[in-house]
Amino acid sequence: MNALVESKKIRDEQQAFWELFEDTWGPIEYTEDEQKCLQDEVDNFIIDKIAAALKECNNNRTHTADKLGIKRETLLAKMRKYCL
Repeated sequence: MNALVESKKIRDEQQAFWELFEDTWGPIEYTEDEQKCLQDEVDNFIIDKIAAALKECNNNRTHTADKLGIKRETLLAKMRKYCL
């Protein structure tokens, strides 16, 4: 229970810091490029790598998986996830 109380205290301190920061400097404004999240960048990287490997291996999924160093099932799951 002590860890829960401690984590709430830390969270409250962090929240107070960010409120003070925003009061002092104003809200942070991001450009459209800065609003991209890291996951979007990772997803695009994965899509590009899979697409390039598939092209290089003439769409042979077994060879593509070997080239990427992953299991064929993992490749198929990623292809379903990214609609490739």
